[in-house]
Amino acid sequence: MEGKVLSVVVPMYNVEAYIAQCLDSFAVPEVLDQVEILVIDDGGTDGSAAIAQTYEEKYPGSYRVIHKENGGHGSTINKGIETASGKYFRVVDGDDWVDRKGFIHLVRHLENTDADMVLSNYYWVDEASGRRKAEVEEICPGMEYGPVYPLEDVAGHIFMKMHSITYKTSVIRSQPERLDEHCYYVDTEYMLFPLPYVKTVSAIPDFVYQYRIGIPGQSMSVGKMQKQCSQHELVLERLLRFYRQHKGEACGVILEQTLARIATSQYKIYLMFPDSHKEHLVRLEKRLKGEYPEIYQFVKNPAIKLLRKTGYASFGLVGAVARRVMR
Repeated sequence: MEGKVLSVVVPMYNVEAYIAQCLDSFAVPEVLDQVEILVIDDGGTDGSAAIAQTYEEKYPGSYRVIHKENGGHGSTINKGIETASGKYFRVVDGDDWVDRKGFIHLVRHLENTDADMVLSNYYWVDEASGRRKAEVEEICPGMEYGPVYPLEDVAGHIFMKMHSITYKTSVIRSQPERLDEHCYYVDTEYMLFPLPYVKTVSAIPDFVYQYRIGIPGQSMSVGKMQKQCSQHELVLERLLRFYRQHKGEACGVILEQTLARIATSQYKIYLMFPDSHKEHLVRLEKRLKGEYPEIYQFVKNPAIKLLRKTGYASFGLVGAVARRVMR
């Protein structure tokens, strides 16, 4: 698999119902020789690994299945970073997939650019209905697609999500942080830790990543949000420390905007509980306002604005509405 343009890491844990669609989506003859697909089996117990093995047997120069003990999403990405041989690196979860035409355009672009980070858009795809929805219409409004830009020139225009990012592998490896293991929500660590080492950015307009939503037990379901609250707090705390180290750099505004979204997710998790978690929310609000005012100002969620306007007296009402919407 030497000399590949792109390494795609596919974290896989008990996704037997979805993994074939994921792996099929990369088997595009026009670019298959330019990519390696590293399927990281995270100690799964269903038939996912056997399905993945058939792709390695059929496409031995492009697919590779790597087995490891269970360590969580972060551990699979850490393993992929250690193993990847491609010039560029991206993650596609085993229950998601890529649009074939968009994937071709991405690989062709990667062949012809030297940008440290390449952006492409993505769709949310509802599992039940199949409907596709763009979270944002433009992943980098104000940027022209194709050219390479210095990061400092476009940092304020970039909407960061794991699904939108392809990093140069050398950039991923130049940063010293490893993703937390046995922990949910580490996709935010993956997308932010390399940023201080990114000097240049390019983008394509294609909606490449297809992110499946509505799967039972997904990490943003009410039950999972309540159960994994402390893990989300852990990730947020680590990223706030990371922001303190790098806030004055070119990536600072991206960190502020993205951490504001992560903080909003933490607020939403607190709202999944009854009044017992109101004080947690208020404490985080006061801390952000006092220690991280730039992040505090970037929180634009209407429900959080209402909470602030009412001195958090509306916590019960806003929480009841949020729990109803998330069911």
